[in-house]
Amino acid sequence: MADREVAPGIHRFGDDHVNWYVLEDKGALTVIDGGMPAHWSQLLDWLARRALSLDAVKAVVLTHGHADHLGIVERLRRETDALVHVHEADRPLSRGIGLRRPPRRIVRNLWRPHNLALFVAWARDGVLRVPPVLHASAFGDGQVLDVPGGLRVVHTPGHSAGSSTLIARDGAVALTGDALVTLDVVTGRRGVGIMPGKLNDDPAQALASLDNLKGVEARIVLPGHGRPWADGLRDALNRARRAGIDWRDVSAHHHGHDHATP
Repeated sequence: MADREVAPGIHRFGDDHVNWYVLEDKGALTVIDGGMPAHWSQLLDWLARRALSLDAVKAVVLTHGHADHLGIVERLRRETDALVHVHEADRPLSRGIGLRRPPRRIVRNLWRPHNLALFVAWARDGVLRVPPVLHASAFGDGQVLDVPGGLRVVHTPGHSAGSSTLIARDGAVALTGDALVTLDVVTGRRGVGIMPGKLNDDPAQALASLDNLKGVEARIVLPGHGRPWADGLRDALNRARRAGIDWRDVSAHHHGHDHATP
């Protein structure tokens, strides 16, 4: 999966298990999260088709510091002048204390077909070899980042201490990282919720943090795992709250297509 325009000027990259995004603004680019090391070629191919070079990447912004979202980040930082931005509470994760092996819940559930496919895909694509991000600028809740396209930070902790949702396109798009997802990575079931169970640092806090997004009227939700949600953040939040901490019985919404239309 590469080069799916899921909102005006926002492109989705990654694979069946994890997403990352590129935000365009007058020829300058902000990369949001970084998937797996194997995804590097997706970015290069996309740039080549647009007759752009890596120099077009001016910033990298992280929704949180787990390794399955850091794959190409340090390489981008080294090979461009792009500054990496991460919430201050997740700087230790991005420096290498983050996810370096699949969580116990994933290993315990290897008998599940989706879980086995996830484990194999992560290993193949380099999750065990993700380089730490050696230098990053810290941001805080409510900050508006001076990056191409502009992003406003809403701190939504629970999945990790610094987990944050990034608001783009004048509030029309919410990039939720792993604070709100549309795929249960353990079972492969689709729906809206927080990350399942102990894949969160604090599941109760992850659920409570959804209230931090109450005032955001985004039409499109772009999660770190799962398909874009095109029926509005408010509806997604309501469904996630109803589902609670264990959301795996929530059915997928019929509008959960790869190309979200505003």
